[in-house]
Amino acid sequence: MEGWDPNTKSTLTQIPLLTTKAGPRDGAPWTARLKEEYKSLIAYTQMNKSNDNDWFRISASNPEGTRWTGKCWYVYNLLKYEFDLQFDIPVTYPSTAPELELPQLDGKTQK
Repeated sequence: MEGWDPNTKSTLTQIPLLTTKAGPRDGAPWTARLKEEYKSLIAYTQMNKSNDNDWFRISASNPEGTRWTGKCWYVYNLLKYEFDLQFDIPVTYPSTAPELELPQLDGKTQK
């Protein structure tokens, strides 16, 4: 965490760390990892709400926890811009990060 600003460090220290290294192909360890992910996500969301910095909602779209959907938003000049958000957890997770998709912006921005 060297080189990070104090606000980022403070935020990270308040989120529970993930200890289980497992992906969707790992069976029971994946279930344990998914529980840890939910706990961290809940803590981060609650922290954002308490700091009036709420900017997204996501939930698992399937029981295996490999497909996620939700909404994210940004307020600029008192206008709220809201977008659908979706991503799949790769089978090689956590070694490979998920690719976030904003379908409404597909083809409208440079890659």
